[in-house]
Amino acid sequence: MTCIDANRYNLSIWQGATFGLTITVKDVAGNVSNIAGYSARMQIRQAYDSPTATETLTTANGEITITGAEGNVAIELAASRTANISVDLSGPGRPPKQTYVYDLELIDTSNVVSKLLFGDAVVYAEVTR
Repeated sequence: MTCIDANRYNLSIWQGATFGLTITVKDVAGNVSNIAGYSARMQIRQAYDSPTATETLTTANGEITITGAEGNVAIELAASRTANISVDLSGPGRPPKQTYVYDLELIDTSNVVSKLLFGDAVVYAEVTR
């Protein structure tokens, strides 16, 4: 698995709402990959060079689930966590939003890391709290 621009996927996240995404990992021929025993990690940061992550999701903390034989990687970030992601309410646009960056990595049983997805994570402000 290699990272090419086809791996770019922008996320839309609403503050205060549960965020979920499931992807199916396939090889270059389009066949579902068996990723049993793999782990995954994802970080959201304000910018690529930000020293700290805004959010970190992993298989170890249960926010990423892998269904190996089906090749599925499911991400879920609880509403209580998305509620704490900052949005600049004084910025232009309705609804107010803030753009972060993220990537999602898959780690195989030999600790080889592959980039599954990357892109912008646009967080939209919550009204109902």
